[in-house]
Amino acid sequence: MMKRIYHTLLLLFLFLGQYCMAQTEAVFKLALEHGHFYCETTLNGAKAKLMLESGVPGLMMSEAFYEAHKDSLKMEVKESDEKIRYLGGLRHVKYTAQARLRMGDAIFEGPVKITSDDNELKIPIQMLHHPQDNSSIVKIDLGKSQFSVCSRDALLKLTTDASAWNLTYNQFGMPVVTTSLTISAGGYQKTITGKFIADMGNASLLFLNKCNTSVEKLFSDGKISLKDARDKRTGKVVAQGVYAEELTICKRMYENVSVGVSTFKSLEECGFLGLKFFTMPAIFDFDEDKLYLCK
Repeated sequence: MMKRIYHTLLLLFLFLGQYCMAQTEAVFKLALEHGHFYCETTLNGAKAKLMLESGVPGLMMSEAFYEAHKDSLKMEVKESDEKIRYLGGLRHVKYTAQARLRMGDAIFEGPVKITSDDNELKIPIQMLHHPQDNSSIVKIDLGKSQFSVCSRDALLKLTTDASAWNLTYNQFGMPVVTTSLTISAGGYQKTITGKFIADMGNASLLFLNKCNTSVEKLFSDGKISLKDARDKRTGKVVAQGVYAEELTICKRMYENVSVGVSTFKSLEECGFLGLKFFTMPAIFDFDEDKLYLCK
C-alpha cells in the first residue's frame, strides 16, 4: 500500500515539474540549414517553418503562406507598396498587418509583412512573448539547437552567474550592445569600443562594418592587414577579412577565428555579432533592455 502511494506521489511530482516548466518556458527546437536556424512550429494552428531573425521589421510572411492559411491567421491586412532590403535582397511587401498570433506555446505580437517574392517565413525574436505574463524574454542556446520564450518568474534562475549588458536599438529596430573588442593578429593587438548588432540572420561570429570610424582605425595603419575574399567565378572582391589569433568581445574570448569586414553604408554600428557568438547561452530581456550572457 505504501509503495503504491509513494509511486503515485512520485508520478505526481514529475508531472507537476513538467507542468511548471511548461508554464515558465516555451521551448523550440532549431535546425541549421544553409547557415541559418529554423524551427518548425505552428502559427494560429497552421504548420509553419520559421527562420530565426532579429534584423527584420516584423514577421516576414510569404504571400503563398498567407493565402493558404488566412482563415486561421485571422489578420486584417492592408495593401502596401513598401520595399524592404534584407539578406542581400530587396523584397516587395504586398500586404501589411498588425497581429497577435499564437506561435506554438508562445505569442508573436507586432507587424506582419507579407511579401510576394520570398517563400520563407522569418520571425524577429524581439517580438516574441510568453503567454502567461506577456514577457518578452528569449533565451538563445544554439549549442543545444534550441531557443525558448521565458516568463518573468523564470528569469532570475536562468541568469544566475550571468553577465548583464545594456541593450539599445538602432533605427531599424535591431538589438544593439555596446562593448569593447580586442583583436590580436600578426603580432599586433588593438582595441576599440562601440556598438554591435545582435544579428540572428548572420552566420558568422563577428562581422565588422568598414564604414564605422572606429573600425576604420583598426586597419588604417596597416599593422593588422585585411585579406580579400573573391567570387570564385568572377574574381571580384566580395568582402574582406582578418584572421585573429585571439579575439575578445563582451568579455568572451575566442582563438583562431576569421572576422569578415565589409561596407554597410546604411548602418553606423561597428558590426554584427552573429550566430557563432550565441553557441553559448544568451538571454534577451526585451522588456528591460538587457542582454544576459551565461557561462
